Amino acid sequence: MTLQRGAFVEVTAEGRTVRAMVILASPNGRSLMLMFDGMLGGYAGTLPLFLDDDGIYRGLVDQMPVTIAVTL
Repeated sequence: MTLQRGAFVEVTAEGRTVRAMVILASPNGRSLMLMFDGMLGGYAGTLPLFLDDDGIYRGLVDQMPVTIAVTL
């Protein structure tokens, strides 16, 4: 799944799930910036992500693993 700017997702990390919007995405979808209300891990409001070689999205700063599900 290649995510694009404007997509809505549910992102889960450290046992917490928030609804977020993709505000930046690389053409191949391996780098994302998500925007959301609240805190997720140590991130407040925005979460920069990269897709590692194992297919897991991780926080850019601390490599926190996250799960992303596309929503409508």
